[in-house]
Amino acid sequence: MKIKNIVILFVALLISGLIVIMVKHENAKYNEPIVGYRIYLEGKPIGLIKSRDELNEYINIQQEKIKEKYNVDTVYIPNDINIVKELTYENKIDSVQNIYNMINAISPFTIKGYQVIIDRTNSEEYKNDENENDENRVKVIKVNVLNKEVFTKATENVILSFVTDEQYQAFANGEKLEIKTTGEVIENIYIDDDITIKEANIPVNEKIYMDVDSLSKYLVFGNNSSDKKYIIKNGDDLEKIAEKNSMSINELLIANADLSSETSLIYVGQELSIGTLDPVFTTIVEKHVVEDQTVKYKTNYEYDNKMYQGQQKVKQEGKNGLTRVTQKVKMINGEVSQAYIVSSEELSPVVNRIVVKGGKQVKRGDGEWLWPTNFPYMISSRFGWRWGRMHRGVDICGTGRGSPIYAARAGVVTDIKSDSSSGYYVIIKHDNGYYTRYAHLQNTNGNDRLGLTNSATKYVYVGKRVNAHDVIGEMGSSGGSTGVHLHFEIWDGVPFVAQCFNPLLFY
Repeated sequence: MKIKNIVILFVALLISGLIVIMVKHENAKYNEPIVGYRIYLEGKPIGLIKSRDELNEYINIQQEKIKEKYNVDTVYIPNDINIVKELTYENKIDSVQNIYNMINAISPFTIKGYQVIIDRTNSEEYKNDENENDENRVKVIKVNVLNKEVFTKATENVILSFVTDEQYQAFANGEKLEIKTTGEVIENIYIDDDITIKEANIPVNEKIYMDVDSLSKYLVFGNNSSDKKYIIKNGDDLEKIAEKNSMSINELLIANADLSSETSLIYVGQELSIGTLDPVFTTIVEKHVVEDQTVKYKTNYEYDNKMYQGQQKVKQEGKNGLTRVTQKVKMINGEVSQAYIVSSEELSPVVNRIVVKGGKQVKRGDGEWLWPTNFPYMISSRFGWRWGRMHRGVDICGTGRGSPIYAARAGVVTDIKSDSSSGYYVIIKHDNGYYTRYAHLQNTNGNDRLGLTNSATKYVYVGKRVNAHDVIGEMGSSGGSTGVHLHFEIWDGVPFVAQCFNPLLFY
């Protein structure tokens, strides 16, 4: 009996031991860590998968359309998704398909490309823009491209919008073109913005430039870029086409590289690109320019009391003169910013016209328009449309900071004021009802910073009567000016109320 009990006890203990061993084995199996990949969205876990490669392979299978569209071999996870390898005891593994569907619903997938950052904050054009304090202005622009070569070639196309191919190639090759009589050579070309290019995973829901032409158009026109076209009609010329489309001729030439100058031949049915220029980056071109300038003759009047009033005779016919002017010119995005006259040579003298009138002599300048600056000079921007806005006068530069500004005609000074756009300015009312306005004048203390309006000019005051060619101020760069120049306007009545005219039509 005792032996039987001992056997039973032994068997019981043996069975208990086996059970304990089996339980321990099972527990060991569940407590053993496994290698997994935790998926995070913006730092928050959204799932666990066995294989990262399996997820990448699944993404590439599902995103064939993206690969075909961008001609790439691989599509990558979104930039806000992070995959972290870890050892885990968690036994709940998500399927790759479920994780893909979750990601696809939340964030865009990415492809390899290049991100170009254009920082305009410190560029000359940006700092001198009259809207520099506008909070809506974009200081930093991001451009996505598939490869760097696309951006390089597009940048070259932008530069070729502002210079000829011959000039650019000569500059790029370090050649120095010789000016035999007149002409211009490029001394320097550069981009005045900070540009960085880095390889990046680009989200496919962002604009990605794949070809040179579309990127070139964006870099020149900015957000104004469009496929708007104009078909040339009978009677059209470039000036009329530009005016119809609120553009300057210069902008029209830049938008159509096959038009080399204002005199380029055009034909009925020809298609031209139309758009308002808004360059994405600032292109600076520095030129050495030699040109012949016509010096227009003036008409001087003499009076003979022996002749009846209303009678007149020409004592001497007028003849225009010719002067060869050498200049250093700085251009910003195709517009003259600064011009410095190095030298001038008279090729033929000007001969003024002399007219003898009957009656008493009148005050000098009462009946003629005289040029408001010294000679020689350069017209840096003409009357008309410019960058989508109406430019109501002409910009005259080249005579230098502090050079005299003259009254264009006899009259009375009505305003001496300043604002952030025009800087210091003077307005004169003339006897014939016209008004002239002279903007960006220099503070007579030598500082263009806007301050008290009565410090703008020491030469005149409100209510003072001036004769034609009296000094009224000094050329400066106050207000929203990119360089030293005079902005000159002529109005048939009170400025900004009446109609303005192209000042060059009066000379």
